[in-house]
Amino acid sequence: MASRYIQIYFYKNLQCAYLSMARQVVVIQEHAAQLDTFLWIHHISSLKAVHFLTDVDGQDSGVFPSHRSLACISYSVHLFMKDSRTRYLLEVNNEFEFEIGAGAVRNQLESCATQLSVNQSACFVDQLSDRDLSLAAAGELSLDLSKISRDSCVLEFSVKVLQVTEPLEDRMEKALFNPALSKQRVEFAVRHINQLHATTLVDFGCGSGSLLDSLLEHPTTLEKIVGVDISRKGLTRAGKSLHQKLSKKLLLQTSVPTAVLYHGSVTDFDSRLYGFDIGSCLEVIEHVEEDQASLFGNVVLSSFCPAVLIVSTPNYEYNPILQRSALPNKEEEQEENAGPCKFRNHDHKFEWTRSQFQRWATGLAASHDYTVEFSGVGCSSDEPGYASQIAVFRRMARDQGESSPNEDDSHQPYEVLWEWPNASIPSH
Repeated sequence: MASRYIQIYFYKNLQCAYLSMARQVVVIQEHAAQLDTFLWIHHISSLKAVHFLTDVDGQDSGVFPSHRSLACISYSVHLFMKDSRTRYLLEVNNEFEFEIGAGAVRNQLESCATQLSVNQSACFVDQLSDRDLSLAAAGELSLDLSKISRDSCVLEFSVKVLQVTEPLEDRMEKALFNPALSKQRVEFAVRHINQLHATTLVDFGCGSGSLLDSLLEHPTTLEKIVGVDISRKGLTRAGKSLHQKLSKKLLLQTSVPTAVLYHGSVTDFDSRLYGFDIGSCLEVIEHVEEDQASLFGNVVLSSFCPAVLIVSTPNYEYNPILQRSALPNKEEEQEENAGPCKFRNHDHKFEWTRSQFQRWATGLAASHDYTVEFSGVGCSSDEPGYASQIAVFRRMARDQGESSPNEDDSHQPYEVLWEWPNASIPSH
């Protein structure tokens, strides 16, 4: 059913991945569609978190909407009059799909959805904007605007997550690779951890902790794992997942590493993470501008100084193969070949060819007394190379007199968001 209240802003080059892989990526140009809704996004530049969810119902299925995934939800919106304690139904939708992180819906609703797993539901309250009030007054209720103020009422949302579909990039990779590229990257890291007999690892740009979580499923020499990310929401998700997995390992009386999650920017140095055995940064740098990727490389190799740094990023030359694997018929393949090769994800700021990646990594290594080797996962060494290209930086021998920064005097900008042991399950 079409809604009077839907208004979704579509931005230039926004790609929406639909549930079936058979459906093409839809690229919607700037201002291509504008409809009216209470899902309207107020400020795309400032994500406001939902601090309080009420009436949370349903078991945790472990399947949460994540960045770039397609969430299918049902929802209802009521206008609640504080004085009379009366509720008016403004909008209801039994099936609504949107891409997480694309700016397609109001921020508070997306924040709510990402805190729920499939088949869970919850409610939250939001303040009215002038726009919301105008939409309510223009609806079937025919409310008299002159008798209503924003302070006298609120919007009540009820949301249920029905289904979550993986990002198109992940589905393309899974269609072509077994095991999936994400799993192959983890296995690559595990091999290097055990070969080095590494006891400490820091994951730069850990997001929701997929690598750290996966490492706990493999036998390794690690005694301490650390994640750093700028997203509190992602770190909260990571803390929950790690807490559950580490608790199970503790019950089984298996070896349990210590773990810490820090909130902060990977381009800011924090002396607590100096000199780790291994640093990892898997499929992260392409999500920032190229100058920030270079800044990250310089900060990590000059200040954090891990013994080994593993960096992976998509190989742009492999994209035609991946994209052909996602097209259901030859006609669509011909249409795809007629245009330029797209990035694997609309959130990617760049994707490098092998020569571009090697030039970037070689320059960093030479500037900071590291060696670098190139490898990858996904197919063989034949053209066009690996689907996911990897650089392994190794720190060269340092002078014996060189010491680590004094932790008492040095800069420690990171905030500890969660740690194990002495950890509780992170709250929303």
